[in-house]
Amino acid sequence: MATRLLRILHLRHQALSLWKGTTASVWTGYVNRTLLLRRLPSSTVSVVNSQHTDVESGVTVVTTEGSETTDLETQRFTLETRLRNAQSPEDVWKEVNEEGMTGDNAVLAIAKLHGFTQTMKEEGVTNDVILQDPNFLVLCNVANNSVAKLFTGSVLTMLRNLLLIGMNPESKIIKSLETEIRWRMRRLNMYHLCFLAQFPMHGDSTTESQKELMSEVLRNLDMRWTELREPRSVVQLMVSVGHLSTGLMEKLEDKVLEMAEQLSQEETARVLQVLANRGRRTVPLLRALAYHLSRRQFRLDIDVATTVAYAFANLNFPNTAVLQKMSAELVEQVPQLKPPTLISFAKSYSYLKWHHQPLMDTMATYVITNLKFLSEEQVANFLLAFGRLNFTPSSADEFFDQVLPYVTEGLSSLPKWMQLDLVWSLAILGRLTPTLVAKVLTPSFYMALTGLSFKAQSALLKILHIHTTVQQELTGYSGPLLTAEFCHPSKIHVSPGKNNKAALPVVDTIATVVGGLHKLRSEVVTPYGWTIDCEFVLDKDNRGLTVHEYQADHIPGDQSELIALQDGSHRFAVLVWEYGNYCHQSKKLLGRFAMCRRHLQAANFTLLEVPFYEWKELKSEFQRVEYIKDKIRKAIAEEAVNVL
Repeated sequence: MATRLLRILHLRHQALSLWKGTTASVWTGYVNRTLLLRRLPSSTVSVVNSQHTDVESGVTVVTTEGSETTDLETQRFTLETRLRNAQSPEDVWKEVNEEGMTGDNAVLAIAKLHGFTQTMKEEGVTNDVILQDPNFLVLCNVANNSVAKLFTGSVLTMLRNLLLIGMNPESKIIKSLETEIRWRMRRLNMYHLCFLAQFPMHGDSTTESQKELMSEVLRNLDMRWTELREPRSVVQLMVSVGHLSTGLMEKLEDKVLEMAEQLSQEETARVLQVLANRGRRTVPLLRALAYHLSRRQFRLDIDVATTVAYAFANLNFPNTAVLQKMSAELVEQVPQLKPPTLISFAKSYSYLKWHHQPLMDTMATYVITNLKFLSEEQVANFLLAFGRLNFTPSSADEFFDQVLPYVTEGLSSLPKWMQLDLVWSLAILGRLTPTLVAKVLTPSFYMALTGLSFKAQSALLKILHIHTTVQQELTGYSGPLLTAEFCHPSKIHVSPGKNNKAALPVVDTIATVVGGLHKLRSEVVTPYGWTIDCEFVLDKDNRGLTVHEYQADHIPGDQSELIALQDGSHRFAVLVWEYGNYCHQSKKLLGRFAMCRRHLQAANFTLLEVPFYEWKELKSEFQRVEYIKDKIRKAIAEEAVNVL
């Protein structure tokens, strides 16, 4: 019994050994045959079927026909190598053979031709040289006959290359590829969908077939967006198709919000640029991107910092942490930067109202050092940014002594609107010269800029500001001035930035202090180019007078029947300063509002300024009334000190 059991175990062991060897050899033969079938066209499949495997020995036996197939495969590999090594379209044409080429060879050849188009463009040669060559039609025929046998990646790559080369979208090969992609649409993975979404099929010149294909791609992306795992794919989709579908864009923004911590600084910059170009001010996403950007320990790349500053300025999103980080890093790099890059920073910071004294001083030094290498327009852009931020360089006299003659000489080479903005910025900074003023206040100059449009009305206000600055501050000027008719308030049809609802509760409180609304004049448009929120008059005993009964230089018309203001009385101009009137995170007024304060003081107004950060702390009506009374007393005292 024991002997019989041992014999059975021995036979079982032999059987298992034989089975393992047979299985391994059969599997090896299957893999080799599958790989070979993928490489060869259908015409050689029947030949390959003649190979078989000897089960007992595990050796693959190939007949004579198989040997011929192996030689053909070697030729195909050699053809592929020659195509990869091609250095010009002529090298590709030498290998074109409709009978000996496979679909994969055609895909490779078309990819090489697309690679040559950039070199041809640099040499001034058009793509028609490729498209009109007979060999190119042969390639398209080979590819068209093998579309169904190609891998999905090859189909997508060939369609993209053909479109970029300039192939007619109505051609047979393009239609075949689009149809094949539609058939495989459900089997495309997210990588293929993202790749397909970036194809040049979004313009007005696209065909109906391409529009339908792209619509189907967007529909699939909209349904499968949760499968996105790589931040790069999400960013690429936002760039390429975000503008085509609002719903998809919102989902991609949610996905980026989840991946914000994983994004590189370049990807973060690209997302911000897309949001800025599309005008999408998605605050939660912007805050997340800014938070992770500010916490990065490494220095931001200059190109990244430029894009971030531009995007923040475009979206009006001044993030203090990011701006501080960029400004601190930029101070050290300013001398090495090119003028366009530094101008981009200056303009972005000015629109963000970000006043960083060390950085601005470094920019001013850069302008003086490189003045002979800068164009008039570049210097003007720096001055426009300085004027908006009300920035005066530490070495102001040295700076303007060198810059003013340079811009004066090249003023005529600038566009008219930039000439006006340049002179206006110098008026803000208090650095006007008679030559510059005479150019702007010439009727032939300013009449061409005036009108009823918003841009024309803004130009009118700037001209009035310049005219007021000349009359009040530029002594010895003998050039042209504006006429009284041109300065009439009826010419102004837009608010110069001071028409705000925040002034209403302040006006009501002032009415309580002076004795009623009938004693006030609100929303006063002056010939100086500024709108006063509220105007009232107090006598020498600080009692309110009816402002409409007294003469005023800033009110046009006949005032012979009005009463002259007595000595000791005060004419108050109320200015309610909101958050947007100040530099970001600062109590320093922006340039234009600092000039407004300067002009009204010179026009014999006693200023009563109400900053937003003081008014919001007042909780009761009693506190507001006492605050206004205290402001009036301080304003009168300051005026008395200035007179002395």
